[in-house]
Amino acid sequence: MKNKVLFPKIFLLFTLVLLISSCIKNNNFIKGDAKVRFFHVASTDTTQNFYLNGIQIGTSVTYNANTSYVVIPGDSVFKITTRNINTGVDATSLSGQTFKIGQNYSVFYLKEAINKPAELKVYQDDVKPDLDSAKLTFLNLGYTLASSVVITDSTNTAKPVESALVYGGLKTFKVKVNKNMKFAFKLSSPTATNPPPVVTRLDSLTINKGRVYLILFDGDKKGELKNRIIATN
Repeated sequence: MKNKVLFPKIFLLFTLVLLISSCIKNNNFIKGDAKVRFFHVASTDTTQNFYLNGIQIGTSVTYNANTSYVVIPGDSVFKITTRNINTGVDATSLSGQTFKIGQNYSVFYLKEAINKPAELKVYQDDVKPDLDSAKLTFLNLGYTLASSVVITDSTNTAKPVESALVYGGLKTFKVKVNKNMKFAFKLSSPTATNPPPVVTRLDSLTINKGRVYLILFDGDKKGELKNRIIATN
């Protein structure tokens, strides 16, 4: 008689475990969710607060900073808004934005030129890692820069490879991380600053295999090149 009572309980417990497991996805996702983070890359603008459908997300974001990923309902329609921290007035907004279930996104508060108003732009993030490599996504949002960013891959010192990235350009590389791997950055038309400002290079000391990185190019108020190396996973 005890076995007859025990079996239904074990079966029920097993069923509950299966149901819970089926709801959980990789990267801490719960089925039905998406993840989003917010960046402030407008060097000539003040601190911003970000809102989804009128609800503030995270704390205030200063220039050259970003929030962590926030979990939100996937496949829902949102209006994204930013407000200047000093005035509380809406700076800009983006309506009808849908974030797909199981995906990661970055929202950038940016400008296309110094004399243009700020706007919001959404990028879907590639966060799937490769265990034996590092994945590097380069994005140029430096609206104060007077020329393109030149990426120099000198892993092969005898034949370095250069590629240019214009404003708004995005490129992704998958690279083996070893002592020979080196990436350097400069403007195609350097400024008159002498010596030129130091721009962080990529090598085996700054990145690790199995990680996904966003390398964000930007320009300060003087038009000098800057970059940020942001781990995505």
